[in-house]
Amino acid sequence: MFKILGAIAIVLAIPAIIKMVMFRDKPDEKRATLARLVAETKPTLPKKVDEVTTWTDVEADLDTWRYHYTLSDRAKLDPYSQGTYRKMLVEQVCGSDARKILAQKITIEYVYSYKSSVGDEKMRITIPPGSC
Repeated sequence: MFKILGAIAIVLAIPAIIKMVMFRDKPDEKRATLARLVAETKPTLPKKVDEVTTWTDVEADLDTWRYHYTLSDRAKLDPYSQGTYRKMLVEQVCGSDARKILAQKITIEYVYSYKSSVGDEKMRITIPPGSC
């Protein structure tokens, strides 16, 4: 499941971020560019990624590009396997043009919201610069 999510995220937003942020040294310019990309992306959401996953939001600040996903009750998410999910996402990011985002000192973060036996929960997977 997470392999698909990472690929979808990279295909949908990463190329635009790379194009707009590459070689920008000014924090205000980078922040404005990321804010504009968020504003362009939000109206296209939510997007169904697969049978259990919906991309619900995106946000950014100067140092982080963040994807938000909601998993249906049918999703079999094992929070104890977060390290495995992170490893898969790092491999996808580092094996694609998304690594250029990390090279610009921008963290990529995935936030998965899901229901468990104890209620609503979130799993965050953070891929900081230097991960590749």
